Amino acid sequence: MTDTHELHEVLNILRAISVVNKDDWETAARRLDLDSAVQLNILWIVYCYEGVRVTQIADWTFWHPSSVVIHVKKMMEKELVTIEKSDKDGRVVNVYLTDKGKRIIEDSRLQAPDVFRITQALGNLETKYGRNVSALFYECLEFLAGELHGQDRINWIREGEDKMRRLAAT
Repeated sequence: MTDTHELHEVLNILRAISVVNKDDWETAARRLDLDSAVQLNILWIVYCYEGVRVTQIADWTFWHPSSVVIHVKKMMEKELVTIEKSDKDGRVVNVYLTDKGKRIIEDSRLQAPDVFRITQALGNLETKYGRNVSALFYECLEFLAGELHGQDRINWIREGEDKMRRLAAT
């Protein structure tokens, strides 16, 4: 059990990291001429899961489905995504990237090391403590996210990363 001092320390450290991460997501989105980091996050999910349902995006991102719909509509206006109703169930809407949307993601991948300050911090972590410690750190982060949200709600992150590695190798 963590004592109160440690708890407050952990909460404030996580908040400090979160503030920088949120700012960097917004910076990345602006550089790509998107309205918000929400749109960039949605594009990444659609990139990894072509034809993903709006409700699945909402579940994975912890946003309300109506918020996802609003952003998807804005991205449709920018010709970054298209939607199609499911052949099996007309109430189900699937989201697909356009070629323009794919270019945004490719640009995002190239810019990420320069935009996200955590890139340098993680590199420094590995330099200072070694590959084994940084691998354990990533494993611990994934464990915490699974404990907080449920493993089924975060599995998409690992699956998406695996798919991105395969796409990058081609």
